[in-house]
Amino acid sequence: MLPVLDRYLLREITLNWLAITLVLWVIVVTNRLVRYLGEAAAGDIPASVIFTLLGLKSVTYLPTLLPLSLFLGVMLAFGRLYKDSEMVAMVACGVGPARIYRPLLWMAGLVSLLLLALSLGVSPYAAELGYRLRAEAEQQAQVSAVAAGRFQEAADGKVIFYAERISGDGRRLEGVFARSDRRPRALISARSAHTRVDPETGDRFLVMEDGYRYQGFPGEEDFRIIHFARHGMRIETGEARPELKRDAIPTAELLGSRRGVNRAELQWRVSLAVAAFVLVVLAFPLSRTSPRQGRYGRLFVAILVFIVYYNLLGTARVWLERGMLPAFPGVWWVHLLPLGLAWWLWRRLRPARPKMA
Repeated sequence: MLPVLDRYLLREITLNWLAITLVLWVIVVTNRLVRYLGEAAAGDIPASVIFTLLGLKSVTYLPTLLPLSLFLGVMLAFGRLYKDSEMVAMVACGVGPARIYRPLLWMAGLVSLLLLALSLGVSPYAAELGYRLRAEAEQQAQVSAVAAGRFQEAADGKVIFYAERISGDGRRLEGVFARSDRRPRALISARSAHTRVDPETGDRFLVMEDGYRYQGFPGEEDFRIIHFARHGMRIETGEARPELKRDAIPTAELLGSRRGVNRAELQWRVSLAVAAFVLVVLAFPLSRTSPRQGRYGRLFVAILVFIVYYNLLGTARVWLERGMLPAFPGVWWVHLLPLGLAWWLWRRLRPARPKMA
């Protein structure tokens, strides 16, 4: 069982860390939710996939949010201890910086392992699922998002739909008009319509019932008027091709790759876990304040340090992608800067040794 002091420090840090993580997560997820709602209102994606996309996207945010929230959690926890003079009491009892670092490094190691699992495995998989689901949703939205009294394009603008109203269950269009610019060109009107997916090819069809097909141009020999009980019009080919970005590339494909982009992506994923450990090492000496400054006295400085640190990581990543940096040191040199700052601050925490006469 952990000593009393370790349990006390870990409880203070964990409560602050979880609270800050929740706040940051709500902020970024709410911002993404607003974007998805806007896209659904515009008919780009169906409303039924919003929360699935939101859940997958929120997973990809965690590797970036957790190092920041842990850093701020440690800062706030020790800020309160300094404000209430508890750190003074600990020092008076012989508790030095090295003793306090023991539970900190233990927790930092566990969070770093969690971040490695997220950034190397879970996050790329969630990102890939999100891109594929979005591509399928955009394809489906071309018909399923048809609103009453509104024209809707499909098949890259080659097919235009119009429906007077939508049935109560939302599954059928009523009073349907369609224009197809494919050869042969045709105008179609139907009493009702619904969408259907071919199970073999995956092609999506608009199946119209009880209507007329006007093919060609009036006055020409090939002009035809056809009455049909049921008529299908293909609006999209089967498989949606998602646009996969770098964050969706499996880690196995990045290993051993000599491309600068892949090397930068791999080092960035590992750097997220390293950053969590480095920031915890830096947070304790950086959080030192006097009781008059309060627990938030160094919070602005902490946020500024984090911004500089992550911007340098992003800059080194871009340099590595463009071949301006070799694979080693790559982005690893950036982590030495906050470690150097932590060492300098830690030396200031150590009590001065009395000089020998």
